[in-house]
Formats: sequence, C-alpha cells, structure tokens
Amino acid sequence: MYRIPNIKFPSYGLKSERIRERVIRSAFYLYRPVLVVLIALNTAIISTMAAFAAYLDPQGTGVESISKFWGKLNLMLSGVSMSVSGDELIDENQPYIVMANHQSHYDVFALIGYLPLPLKWVMKMELREIPIFGIACEKIGHIYIDRGNSEKAQKSLKAAGEKIRAGSSVVFFPEGTRSADGKLQSFKKGGFVMALEAKVPILPVTVVGGRKILPKGSLRILPGNMKIIIHEPIPVTEYTYETREKLIEQVRWRIEKDMEYM
Repeated sequence: MYRIPNIKFPSYGLKSERIRERVIRSAFYLYRPVLVVLIALNTAIISTMAAFAAYLDPQGTGVESISKFWGKLNLMLSGVSMSVSGDELIDENQPYIVMANHQSHYDVFALIGYLPLPLKWVMKMELREIPIFGIACEKIGHIYIDRGNSEKAQKSLKAAGEKIRAGSSVVFFPEGTRSADGKLQSFKKGGFVMALEAKVPILPVTVVGGRKILPKGSLRILPGNMKIIIHEPIPVTEYTYETREKLIEQVRWRIEKDMEYM
C-alpha cells in the first residue's frame, strides 16, 4: 500500500512572532521620548494634587486613590500588562511592613498601583531633591532615610514605626537599591528591626518583570508584562532581636523562590 510521505513544513509562527516584536520595539523607539515627557508631566501634576489632598484631608483616602491612579496610569502609558496573585492573603485591617525585591523603577508603579493596601514608603534621601515630587512625597507622609547618617536613619525608622501604629503599611526594599543583574542582593536590617519593635507582620512580595521593561542604568523603556506575587504574611512575635537573622532568611526565601517566574 502506498503511503503519503510525512512532509514537515517549516514553522512560520516563530518567525512572525519575531517580526511582530521588532515592529513593536521600533514603534516604541519613536514613542519613548514622548513617554518620558508624559511620565514627567503627570508625575508633577499628580504629586501636586496628592499634596493638596493630604493638606485638605490628612486622614482621608484621597491621597491613596490619587497615588494608585498615578501608578496605574504610568504602567498603561508604558504598555505594561499587570497581574496580581495572593491578594487574598492580605487582611485589609492589618498594617504590614511590606518587603519586596527591587530591579526597576517600574516596581514602584506596580506596587503603588496594584498592592491593595494604604502605603507609606521609606525612600532614599536623594529622591527628596526631585522638583515637586520630592516635596509632595514628604507632605503626603512618605519617609526619607539618609543612608549616610545612622543617627538620622534611626529617626526616620522611628517615624516609619509611627506610621504603622497609625494604621498605614510601610514599604521597604530591603536590598536598599535596584539589582543590576536581577539577582537578589543582601538585605539591610533596619526594616526587620522596626518590624520586631512594632510587632507588625512582614508581608513578603515578589515583583517580576520590571527589569525587562526598564533595567537599572537604562532609559530604554520597553512594553511588557509584570506580576506581583504576594506571599503569606510572616508574624514576627516568635522572633527576637537576637534571632532576626532567621527572620531575614525566611523573608528572603519567600521573595526569591518566585523571582524566576517570568
């Protein structure tokens, strides 16, 4: 019996996908200068709005709503698709110390826009110098930390502790700066000490995808996908100052295990 030979035709799916990606990158190359201007303008405008909202209604939810809009707006303008998992693990009536990995400026947009908590940020002092944005963040209640002055840094951590006791969750990037190679760097201890003193649970969060959109040291913004993975909160009541290294290891393990998700 004659059999029809099994002829394998070349696959054009991969080739068309590469062409599509090149077209998108080329279009985004032309759009990128416009995007940078749009981000700068909306940051100045929205920062001013948030500062006024904080002045008019310090205890209200206006600032939080404006901040979330800012984060989501800039992700949308940048062509970033977001997804969130683990949000059911959050108790909205419980303040947390949120600890997340840090690879890109876009981690900030993602966390502000999509983490379902009222947030205050511990920020490096250098950001205070950004026109409008720096002053607005101070008026809103975010906390600047001078990493070169241990005495001032301790005062900043105490201020962060007061925010937590008032019901706000505080965000730390325990690495202290963005990772250039995507690997998790060593953790600073300040946030863990504060968690132990305030007896507030730590909420580990893994942010994935930001480095592909805007890596450290680059202005080449590209569209892409990001994901926030929220892990189970870690109570700190079973840890002490002497055993804080075990707490650090536990938080680090939870964040790091999903960093290669995408």
